[in-house]
Amino acid sequence: MKLLSAISGIIRVRLLLLLLALGCTTAATAQLRYGFRFGGEFAAASLKNAAGYRLENRSGFSGGLALEYQVPVNGLAADIAVLYTRYNTRIANPGEDNLHSFGRNFIEVPIHLKYKFWLHSTKDLFGPLVYTGPSFMMAVGSKSDNPLSTKRFQPGWDVGIGFDIINFIQITGGYRFGLGNAVDAFSAAPDATLRTNGWNISATLLFDF
Repeated sequence: MKLLSAISGIIRVRLLLLLLALGCTTAATAQLRYGFRFGGEFAAASLKNAAGYRLENRSGFSGGLALEYQVPVNGLAADIAVLYTRYNTRIANPGEDNLHSFGRNFIEVPIHLKYKFWLHSTKDLFGPLVYTGPSFMMAVGSKSDNPLSTKRFQPGWDVGIGFDIINFIQITGGYRFGLGNAVDAFSAAPDATLRTNGWNISATLLFDF
């Protein structure tokens, strides 16, 4: 009985050591990478209850640094980026064609949860992906000669799709839903609501630490 008990104890210890080794291996092979993201922004802002004022949305751009954590045993990943974003939308007075810019420059911080569908035949070569998560825009400049002023902090929610190529290049395209009313003050239309929606397409280059 003592021999069986000793053997059982040895087996349990070895199983525990094996589980710990597997856990350490998984943690060690998890991929934390940094990189650079750049792309195009296409404003799709909506303005309602604006007393005849209208918006004209135009294209802009974004660029900055990104950090991605990839779980090695599946396609789950998370990333965060710090971007300079030109959100290019302008406003026109009622009955006028002249456009006035307001609050177009932002520091944007998107935080995305992604899933990559790695194909068995092309493992680590090509993988479609989907992503979603919040996006926080902080205005860094505004125009004072405008009846409309926007809030400094403008949250949103991103959804999108894309693909990962050889764990190095990611091409994505998505849509940003502006959350809440971005109007801070609008003397001509106190009840106006502005949503900073928008389309975007970007490329991210990732490198191992």
